[in-house]
Amino acid sequence: MRSRARPKLRGRVSAAVLVFCAGSCGAASAEDLTYTPRDTYGELGILDMPSARMAPDGQIAATIGLLDTSQRYNIAFQILPWLEGSFRYSRVGHIFNTPALYDRSFGLKLRLSREDEIWPEISLGIRDLLGTGVYGAEYLVATKRISDFDVSAGLGWGRLASVDTFPNPFGLISDSFKTRSSPLATGGTVNFGQFFHGPAMGLFGGVIWHSPIDNLDLLAEYSSDAYVNEVNGGFKVRMPVNVGLAYRLYDIASISAGWYYGSTYGVTASFSVDPTIPLSPQRFGPDIPAPVIRPVEQQMAALSQLIMRNRPQQVALPAHAWVQLPRPAQDADALVIESALMAETTGVHAVDVMGRTLVVDAHFSQRVASRQCDRYAGIVAGLAPHLETIALSDLDDPSGRIAFCKIAHTGVQVAENDTQPTATDAAPPPTDPAATARKIREDVTAQSLEVEALSVEPAMVWLYFTNTHYNTDTEAVGRVARVLMADAPPGVEVFHIITVRNGVELRDFEIARSALERATLASGSSRELGDAVSTSLSPLSNPVLEQAQDGTYPRFHWSFGPGLREGFFDPDQPIQIQVLGSVNASVDITPKLTLETRLEGNIYNNYDTSRNSNSLLPHVRSDLNLYFRDGINGIANLDALYRTRLTRDVYFEAKAGYLEDMFAGGGAQILWRPEGERVAFSLDAYEVWQRDFNRLFGLQDYHVLTGHASMYYESPWYGLNFAVHAGRYLAGDYGATIEVTRRFETGVEIGAFATFTNVPFSKFGEGSFDKGILVHIPLEWALPFFSQSTYDLRLRSLIRDGGQRLDDDDSLYQETRPQSYGVVLEHIDDIVAP
Repeated sequence: MRSRARPKLRGRVSAAVLVFCAGSCGAASAEDLTYTPRDTYGELGILDMPSARMAPDGQIAATIGLLDTSQRYNIAFQILPWLEGSFRYSRVGHIFNTPALYDRSFGLKLRLSREDEIWPEISLGIRDLLGTGVYGAEYLVATKRISDFDVSAGLGWGRLASVDTFPNPFGLISDSFKTRSSPLATGGTVNFGQFFHGPAMGLFGGVIWHSPIDNLDLLAEYSSDAYVNEVNGGFKVRMPVNVGLAYRLYDIASISAGWYYGSTYGVTASFSVDPTIPLSPQRFGPDIPAPVIRPVEQQMAALSQLIMRNRPQQVALPAHAWVQLPRPAQDADALVIESALMAETTGVHAVDVMGRTLVVDAHFSQRVASRQCDRYAGIVAGLAPHLETIALSDLDDPSGRIAFCKIAHTGVQVAENDTQPTATDAAPPPTDPAATARKIREDVTAQSLEVEALSVEPAMVWLYFTNTHYNTDTEAVGRVARVLMADAPPGVEVFHIITVRNGVELRDFEIARSALERATLASGSSRELGDAVSTSLSPLSNPVLEQAQDGTYPRFHWSFGPGLREGFFDPDQPIQIQVLGSVNASVDITPKLTLETRLEGNIYNNYDTSRNSNSLLPHVRSDLNLYFRDGINGIANLDALYRTRLTRDVYFEAKAGYLEDMFAGGGAQILWRPEGERVAFSLDAYEVWQRDFNRLFGLQDYHVLTGHASMYYESPWYGLNFAVHAGRYLAGDYGATIEVTRRFETGVEIGAFATFTNVPFSKFGEGSFDKGILVHIPLEWALPFFSQSTYDLRLRSLIRDGGQRLDDDDSLYQETRPQSYGVVLEHIDDIVAP
């Protein structure tokens, strides 16, 4: 009788504590809460129980939770502001009468409602979405901030329904909810038949007191997890109450320690980073060139010359139903303003000056008339200080609508006088073209950029460059634009800055110089530039580049550096790494044909090479240990590579040789990136042979034709990206891979993938299907210097043979991604402020 009464008494005591806190503490808003600790499962919680809180959007956290003989290694990611994901690899002690069980599980927590003055924050969570069910639990939890206290109370199923239980209310819907599959009955698949199932439902809760001592919190909770399976193995649970404290270190780390279940101590250490901002606020590297702004007279002259070059001198009658006739000569004010508006916007037909009012004949809609008028006013403000108003009308519109707006004169001002300068009055002095080109080359090279070709014309500059230094091409373009602002002759009004990668010209950034100068003066952004910055795919014909490349090939490149290869979740050795030295060398035979190789030498590794694969499929990946044993030093790749563009937006790549560590052969891929679209499509096919384990020149008997059709979408929502690859995999199986990632402005990208093929789960082996986490980290985000180097990781719980693709079979997509429409649009402001 005593043993049954004690848990109820403790439950009443815990409830009384929660009621006391709720009644004795004043209310406070949720925004005052700046930190919530993580529990032993890596989710935001208290000690061993979850809370409803969410981390700052995008936060990544690594957590180690130690409780008696159990160890939980967790990675948590705030996928969206309202969705938290956590992956854990655990050593479960005292379970099923075994010394230890190694378990992998993935959890999700979804916020159902935000906290306000009345309602608490409410979240719904699943702790073991794809695992074996050892940590299977679901919960509904509410959290409310009350003064310096954070109070949580929740309902639990599964493991969280073993203390102070109530009948499962979902059993009233269907009797199937009253039963729950036992742990280890499933693994690697989503078992909808266990979520919120079971005969009982538990009650848990807790309190976090943000004490007056900076960064110190006191924690107490009532747990509904009785550790039933662990108790059968020797773990002791004397009471369902846990108490402890948490301390924060430097806003990126915290440690919690407490007394758990009346029998043991537990410790949780957590480290978090924010991928939305660089870890280092400053970087070592070339200073950003200072912007040089031309006098207004030179801007007006350059614009006038540009429009005169584009204006037809004669009228020829084409076979069209209409013909554009030259208008009568206008005064200098109207000519210069018309030049500026036509160069920097679209839809302007003509302008006229009437006293202090500028009349603009342009196409517009009533819905955006005010915004369009203000945009014209911003352009005119620095050119004509004596004008006060703009009258916007469309002479082709029979309704006769007119919109008016004021001209706010800010930035560069022109002294008002009776005679405004004309193009002839302010003609720039003559310059030495050779000296100008030499100065531009020197200053762009000083920015750690390689000039491929340069042409300085009277009204525009064409500059082709390769960026191997900065993580984003838009930052490189912004630096080049600053150089041209300083070095280009005053009469140059248009910059064509074209990126080149691997000998293939990719994107043309066409910039109106006057608009860039005004936006720079106003500390503006791409919104101030408007249509003055055009980002289009480079034309197929590039005579300036082709002439400059003539006689400069072959080119040789090489580099030496460290490398890292990692493996996780082996039951005997959870973390396995290899540190190696690598030599990379390549010879560009022509701009589009390259020979390349990578040689690797082992420095240190702790890989276990004693275990052999028991896979029922061809061993296309599971013989990794044999490659580590016999090919610990070897040739990573040795191949010939040809790249080109078939049309402006269709790219082609063919390669043959030793393609990666495990396979040699040849094949090709083609990529279509429609201009101005966020979607891309690719097709690849390779005939490959398995390499010898020593990673030298020998081949094994196994060979396969593999290839995929792929679709990519870079969405504008939260930086989410989607990809689908469908086709034949290395083991000869057919299926599809789905990838979902989130990319931040810093370039950090995190997501997940899953591959389903025609291989049945029973034949695939442990894990049931291939799945894992994708991590892409630019070193420029983490280190205080500019770099295009990255750390890429496909974090799998197991290495199996089903659903395996050839390494870099979509390399065209990755190589052209920095110039994709979505990425360029995301970083377009770098052109104004690199």
